[in-house]
Amino acid sequence: MKSWLLFFALIVHGQGVWERRAPYPISATEVSAAEIAGKIYAVCGLTQQGPVSSLFIYDPHIDEWRPGAPAPIAQGADHCNVAAAGGKLYLLGAIRIGSAFVESNTYEYDPVRDRWSTAGQMPTPRGASGVASDGRRIYVAGGSGAAGAGTAFEVFDTQTREWSRLPAMPTSRNHLTAQFVGGKFYAIAGREARDVNLVEEFDPATSQWRARRPAPTTRGGLASAVVNGKIYVMGGEGNSGTPQATFRQNEEYDPVADTWRSLPDMPTPRHGLYAAAVGNVIFTPSGGPVAGATYSNVNEAYIVPPAAPPSFAGGPVHAASYSPELAEGTLLTWFGRNLAPASQVATRASTGMMGTRVTLNGTALPLVFISPGQLAFLLPQGASPGELKTSNAGVESAGFQVTSIANANPGIFSLSQDGKGQGAILVAGAGLIARLTRDAFSQPARRGGAVEIYCTGLGATAPSADGLIRVRATVTAEVGGRNAEVLFAGLAPGLLGVYQVNVRVPEDSPIGLGVEVKIRAGGAVSNTVTMGVSD
Repeated sequence: MKSWLLFFALIVHGQGVWERRAPYPISATEVSAAEIAGKIYAVCGLTQQGPVSSLFIYDPHIDEWRPGAPAPIAQGADHCNVAAAGGKLYLLGAIRIGSAFVESNTYEYDPVRDRWSTAGQMPTPRGASGVASDGRRIYVAGGSGAAGAGTAFEVFDTQTREWSRLPAMPTSRNHLTAQFVGGKFYAIAGREARDVNLVEEFDPATSQWRARRPAPTTRGGLASAVVNGKIYVMGGEGNSGTPQATFRQNEEYDPVADTWRSLPDMPTPRHGLYAAAVGNVIFTPSGGPVAGATYSNVNEAYIVPPAAPPSFAGGPVHAASYSPELAEGTLLTWFGRNLAPASQVATRASTGMMGTRVTLNGTALPLVFISPGQLAFLLPQGASPGELKTSNAGVESAGFQVTSIANANPGIFSLSQDGKGQGAILVAGAGLIARLTRDAFSQPARRGGAVEIYCTGLGATAPSADGLIRVRATVTAEVGGRNAEVLFAGLAPGLLGVYQVNVRVPEDSPIGLGVEVKIRAGGAVSNTVTMGVSD
């Protein structure tokens, strides 16, 4: 699995953090995006070579992009009106900046089939609008296109596939941003003859508009997303007071209280972008760093702080055996609440993932997995006892006191992830699980054959002349109660914190599906797992 965590930028604040994520696959601006089932779908845009119809899909869990079927707009488009509803992506009008092109079709994208289809025709064709969905209906406000597009306000019902006209937006504008929250539609900032900071609210229940508190920053070409009922507004272009004429301001609007507050700035000011949220994380792919036609592949995420600090149910435990004894070079797991904004795995060490950090005596430890209820991290070789803490978007947990760290505490991983039953043991050379089942994933180990045992907690290591990293301590193994010859004991290539012990199955090993396996290192014995052996 490819990982983009080699380069990680984390800016910590008490009001949330920004983090650099996997770069957008192309350098572009005026890209539109929405979230579906925990993934970000980004489509259209303007590149140095011209408009594109590209669709890219981002998976935050692995921090990777992949291509999808391009939008069915010949020669591409920018300033596309995009929203998600009912598990589908909708493109509702678009333009090509600097030309007379205006797209009037309404397109629907099915992520399961990776297929676009035409779902209708817009009453007022336009792009660069404020677009938001209530989960079924998609509202489109203002924009650039035909005469009157700047005040046009229409809604598309994704179930009936019908458009309806609504009362015109009070203030004509394009390049605005919009969100639907608390049963109401909010049109924020934008521009026409000039930039504005207006906030106008539409209530579908009364079919009326009203003015709300203006945004602190006047700008157009900005992005927004909703987290926990609040609207986060960021980026844009206009009179920013900088040579780039772009904004890095990040501001939060509370629709209930009708109040604004300033939050940590974007690391890279940009305009011509959408924002899309997955849980408490807001992603901002692409956008122009300088006003006008400029391009970037920047993808930064803002992590909204949790409502309560991270907390734990006891201390960390061995990730394979669940032993409470801690040892150097061991993968540990820690269970609790509010530990991270979402889940993510990594194949390379990173001391920060989605704004989540674990520290021992103030030193950040390598993370390999995070989720709201569980963290997995590496206790490095040479670690000293002290205070263990974690933080989520800059909000710290209480400290846990680590009183001792052993030299070794071996533990074998199991397929059930509880340290029991079938072990994470492969038939050497075959890459198949060593169990009696014969299928595409499994085959039994054989007497006299070699197996690879995957484990952690074997203690200090050192590089050897053959380029492998071997365990310093003496490692022994038992298979079915018999001593097994150890062929190799060291770090598993490409697996952070995971050790690999290669052993030869004894010629007199018991046969069957539940042959017991355990290892010893540094005087400590592992948990017992099983594997399948045949003669």
